[in-house]
Amino acid sequence: MIKHWPLVALPLLGLLGTSAYAECDHDDFPRMDAMLVGAIADGMQWNNTAMNVRSFRVPATPRQVKDFYGKQWKEAVDYTTFGPWEQILHINNQCMMMVQVQAQNERYSYGKLMLTNPPVAGASDRRLGEGVPMPAEAQVVSDMQSDDPLRKGRVTMLLVADDIQRTRAWYESEMLHRGWQLEHRSTLAGSVVLNYAKGRELLTIGLLRHETNTQVLLTRMDQ
Repeated sequence: MIKHWPLVALPLLGLLGTSAYAECDHDDFPRMDAMLVGAIADGMQWNNTAMNVRSFRVPATPRQVKDFYGKQWKEAVDYTTFGPWEQILHINNQCMMMVQVQAQNERYSYGKLMLTNPPVAGASDRRLGEGVPMPAEAQVVSDMQSDDPLRKGRVTMLLVADDIQRTRAWYESEMLHRGWQLEHRSTLAGSVVLNYAKGRELLTIGLLRHETNTQVLLTRMDQ
């Protein structure tokens, strides 16, 4: 199941494509005492790189969480911030691990445990955005796929070198040709949202004016 979380960690995943890494999983991720952990995304591929994400809640301050992981990873960490999130990044000879944490109240903190392994066999041979409807001049910014037991989904971001109205017209024509049914259209100043359905699949296409180009966000999932 695809859910939303801060995407600051995603560009770092390219680090794993340049070195030899063994495989690790969340059993290798250190956990604090009384930390409650839940699944967010399994079986996910981001730009052909495997990624798994867990949520957590723990009776500790963000400072205590940072101290815990600093000791667990023997100070082989990089501390950064992203908006309200404090981040702890660790890369070893197996994989990359990142913790995002912020305070929930005076007693508890919550956040996410992100784990990335090297690309699966043959994944790097796939063209980013393969199978996604896009104009010929579109550039793939990111391509994220989820294949967990509950729901399959995909989120793809594009940059199209054309204005928003011509991009909208292209999608309305292309999706009709592909057999998708337009369920709803929402138009605001500088943005358009198109909601489509086809069998058990749903597809939302969001268009946003971006200087002289158009940003396109396609979110596809089964029901």
